[in-house]
Amino acid sequence: MERVVIFGSPGSGKSTFATALGQRLALPVIYLDTLFYEPDWVPGDEDRFRARLVEAMAGGRWITEGNFLDATAELRLPLADTVIWLEQPALA
Repeated sequence: MERVVIFGSPGSGKSTFATALGQRLALPVIYLDTLFYEPDWVPGDEDRFRARLVEAMAGGRWITEGNFLDATAELRLPLADTVIWLEQPALA
């Protein structure tokens, strides 16, 4: 695994899992929320977000964590060698 995409519902543990996996595999983790949101959780510009993501992935080895499927799936999925979907069970 050298290029990993992690998707999942909010609260499913994407960030926690990505951090642990990144440490285990010695891969940098790209947190999409960090690239998208400006200070105080103000949504950022989508073009700038995509440019930040492309730059972050330029190293060739990475884990991306977060959804943003409409904005980034075509950037990440063709490069990924592993895709992980975390599914949080519904509350009973």
